[in-house]
Amino acid sequence: MTGGEQTVQVRRAVAGLAVTGLALAVVGCGSGGNEVAGVGTDIAAAAESVPIPDKVVVHRPGLIDTDISPAAVPAWPGPHPSEFLEPSPPSGESGEIAGDQAAAVYVAALDNPDALWNVGGIVQWLVVDLLP
Repeated sequence: MTGGEQTVQVRRAVAGLAVTGLALAVVGCGSGGNEVAGVGTDIAAAAESVPIPDKVVVHRPGLIDTDISPAAVPAWPGPHPSEFLEPSPPSGESGEIAGDQAAAVYVAALDNPDALWNVGGIVQWLVVDLLP
């Protein structure tokens, strides 16, 4: 970890399903302490230490045409892409985000593996990466 990075505890509920015959069991998996999320279920909350970078790079590989409702995807937590994205040949766009906005975008991206975001009512494909 470099001098400017922070570390944050990210908690996610991790659940696995196993079906055997007619029995359905919900089991937890992951590292960290087990916490019961509800009565009658065994869902473990996994706590991980994640280094938070000072800068991230965001790629928009291309515009997508999807019938997914903007309400069905998370709201983009960073600045509007038009504020920082620039053409990145041979296709798409990329740009950097720094500071507190980089941290917010990075943490939100950890919980959004599909990288589809609601940006002002439009679904956009924005992939967040650490800078090399």
